[in-house]
Amino acid sequence: MGKYHQCLAGAVLTIFAGVASATLIIDNSTLGYYNNSLGDLADTYGPGSIYFPGANVSEDDPTQDLLSAPALGSTPELGSWLSGDFSNLDWTGPVSIPSSWTVNSETAIAYEFTLTESSYVFVNIGVDNGIYAWFNGDYAFGAMSSGGASANEYGFGTTLSAGTHYLQLLREDHGGSTGYIISATAVPEPATLALMGLSLLGLGFSRRKA
Repeated sequence: MGKYHQCLAGAVLTIFAGVASATLIIDNSTLGYYNNSLGDLADTYGPGSIYFPGANVSEDDPTQDLLSAPALGSTPELGSWLSGDFSNLDWTGPVSIPSSWTVNSETAIAYEFTLTESSYVFVNIGVDNGIYAWFNGDYAFGAMSSGGASANEYGFGTTLSAGTHYLQLLREDHGGSTGYIISATAVPEPATLALMGLSLLGLGFSRRKA
């Protein structure tokens, strides 16, 4: 009987996994707001800034997670971007976001997207060298590493309600090249909860058999 319950739970999980499939909401073809007027922020916040190392790896090529947001008060070119205001003349958009930019400089991006229901939004990013991310102005993620950009290099996410939202990104470079790969998917929250519940159900059946 325990074996039957295990098979039944597995079958139901498979069915609901299909229902809860993620929807792609952002990739490299998605238009966004773009600001490439920032220059090398190491000149503003350095030397020795953990967020913006010196150009051409002159201050090493660190690999690190950054749990707090960089202070950007001395960068007026950004304007009120974290409040969803892109009226500053240094912003353009919505436009195609280039996958490379001027070496040893920083660029800012904002994607506007709409959710029809509460969802968990998961972002995969590859970037050379660093990335800082906010959802609707709330800091969500920061990291940098040596080497080039590769798909799924970094991942982070959050649950958002139905409505219009912004994913705001600051790309950092301190080396000899640049690169950027992005994908963001949304999974409806009710389906996510259903999957979690069924997973626990399957675990219960498995333990009963043991």
